[in-house]
Amino acid sequence: MVSTTYFDNQVARKGSSVEVELWFRYPTNDSALLKAVSSAFFGEAYANWSPKEATERYLREVRSEYLFGADSLGFSAKELEDMKSEMTLSNHITYHDDHIITMQKDVYTYSAGAAHGLPATGNYTFDRKSKDVISEGDLFIDGYGPELNKILQRALIKEFGRKSAQEMESKDGIYAADLTSNDNFRLDDKGMTYTYNPYEIAPFAIGIIEIFIPYEEVRQLLRPQSIIFNYIQP
Repeated sequence: MVSTTYFDNQVARKGSSVEVELWFRYPTNDSALLKAVSSAFFGEAYANWSPKEATERYLREVRSEYLFGADSLGFSAKELEDMKSEMTLSNHITYHDDHIITMQKDVYTYSAGAAHGLPATGNYTFDRKSKDVISEGDLFIDGYGPELNKILQRALIKEFGRKSAQEMESKDGIYAADLTSNDNFRLDDKGMTYTYNPYEIAPFAIGIIEIFIPYEEVRQLLRPQSIIFNYIQP
């Protein structure tokens, strides 16, 4: 785990700053899975680095992105010291068995001067055999989109306790009728949970929205060899 604050002038702790917390949980006994997890957590460019090297390289990118650098930008020393940013990145395993491992990645960023910070969640379910991240295309038959969208829309309306998409729009500011699948889901033994981050389908104030769908509701959309059949009764 890394918990520190970086400054333009690290020795004097002067200038713009970024407070960083990074917690990277990773497998230690499966090199192929480690590559997949590193790629999902940091990005594809980091897949072949050791956890230590990937973390160090990522933190260099964070410093480059969030620190303003030097007086030459036209800011006074006081203005630079007031430019305080934040970045938090962590992951944890939400489910695992002989078929899948599901990882949730949580990010929070605040750039100096912004109106507010921005949280986000990413979901990644890895196939135990292939080590690949499972996508909607791996699970569902061709042309699944329209029907899956309807299932998600109904689940969203139910989750908020509304009777219709029109009621959601008027009371919550959420356009349920425009909701589409986004491939940001996680699997467990009961169903799939879709995550929609702030501004994706709703105003920022509502926060992160999660929609749970039991596997039985998507049975008719599954490919014959879909990994979900391991969790559905014949």
